[in-house]
Amino acid sequence: MQNINLINGYKIKSISVDNHNIVDKLCMKCSDYYRLHDGLLPSKEEVINGLFTDLPPNKDYEDKFVLGIYKFNNELVGIIDIVRDFPIIGQWMLGLVLIEPNERGTGLGRIIHEALVEWAINLGATSFRIGVIEENHMGINFWSTLGYTKIKEVNVQFTEKTHTVDVMTLQFCN
Repeated sequence: MQNINLINGYKIKSISVDNHNIVDKLCMKCSDYYRLHDGLLPSKEEVINGLFTDLPPNKDYEDKFVLGIYKFNNELVGIIDIVRDFPIIGQWMLGLVLIEPNERGTGLGRIIHEALVEWAINLGATSFRIGVIEENHMGINFWSTLGYTKIKEVNVQFTEKTHTVDVMTLQFCN
């Protein structure tokens, strides 16, 4: 993936397992998300496995993109896990979009999303899909304001919690 330059010097670029130390630090800053989602903070191994090695069924690593969101000073302030053509061809699954709490509410998430949509369309995507736990009211509101619609609910067991997850999609205009 080529770097995507955003406003105010932010950029999105590929990140690898070699960067696990800065990813661990970001995940600790985002402890609110992990406590809500999993009921506890992830171990370093869970971060590495969850972000860099976990794949959905019948997918290869060439279909998985782990992207870092960097500030102008090269500080990691967010991470994105996205899988191409899952669960169907043309639909890309946003497995995780995590932004440091100090960067939330600034419009950065919307800017990142717009850039991801453009990038994915250029690679053949026709829609995005995301799962949001129902307790994440701010997340559901955020994705809804971007035009995502709920298509179904599923119950999922996470580390320490079982959640109802709203599966939401956004169809791109062609």
